[in-house]
Amino acid sequence: MPQRSGGKPATEPVSCCAAAAAANLEYLLVGGHRVAISRLAEILERAQGASSQGEGAVRRELVCLARVHNYIPPPAEKDYEEALYAEYLARKGKARQGKGAGGRR
Repeated sequence: MPQRSGGKPATEPVSCCAAAAAANLEYLLVGGHRVAISRLAEILERAQGASSQGEGAVRRELVCLARVHNYIPPPAEKDYEEALYAEYLARKGKARQGKGAGGRR
């Protein structure tokens, strides 16, 4: 089983090649710059668990989850938070539209 630093077993599969890692990249505008975010869909999905605790909790969770697989420069943290939260809301809205449209006839 792959190991994380400190010798603890990894709980998720660990990609061992750059091609597999690149396949998980999506792009966001962060502070006016196009930035690659690894595992964006997973980050957005997992952050929904904090939605019952309010917007601030979701924003913090998004940045925390994004840091696991992405470097976020401290001076740009607020820009990342804004971009991640905007994308979270956009995808959440699209998911609602998809569910609502399917039920109408």
